[in-house]
Amino acid sequence: MAGKKGTIVIDPGHGGSAEVGGSSPNNATTPSGVLEKNMTLRMGFLVREALQEAAQAGNHTLKVLMTRETDKNVGLADRARFAKNNNADLLLSLHFNASNAHNARGVETLVDRKPRNINHAAEVAYARLIQKAVFNAIKAHDPKTKDRGVKDQALKALDDNHLGSKTRGCMVEIEFIDRKDTDELLNLNANAPQVRRDIARAIADALIAAL
Repeated sequence: MAGKKGTIVIDPGHGGSAEVGGSSPNNATTPSGVLEKNMTLRMGFLVREALQEAAQAGNHTLKVLMTRETDKNVGLADRARFAKNNNADLLLSLHFNASNAHNARGVETLVDRKPRNINHAAEVAYARLIQKAVFNAIKAHDPKTKDRGVKDQALKALDDNHLGSKTRGCMVEIEFIDRKDTDELLNLNANAPQVRRDIARAIADALIAAL
């Protein structure tokens, strides 16, 4: 049976040391001092690796690109344009969350809001695949996580004025990392590398399903 075919752009959020084109260098930080920008880049590499492994195992023909592979920042519109210029089928922006009260948990996935999002329904369907995959992967290790669902938000990195009409885009906020328990889960426990790999594999499977 023929596998899937397509181009996927992975967008690790933030980066560098200064704001560029509306993209802040870093937002969330864990209690132990791990920066969101480093977690998104690490997860980006893991997702790319998982996609490459899945492509080989499932006879898929995938072109996998990343908006950044080093500690640099990329403007929000430029992230979207990168996907458009590479004729991408899917753009996935990776982020981690934080709350002012440091008491929130869970996974949420965002799409750009209507009316400027001309393929809104298709992006919601894509985002639901990502949301379910990440939530289930984390829940398998920590039942305290919450499914915060798919939400609309004005997001320049997913704006069709820059992204175009072919590419479907969404942004996943993998967990709230400004808490000791999620820091332990994703960074500090001996099992943290396995948790990260499981999340990456789940994302890869969802991306392929979305093609």
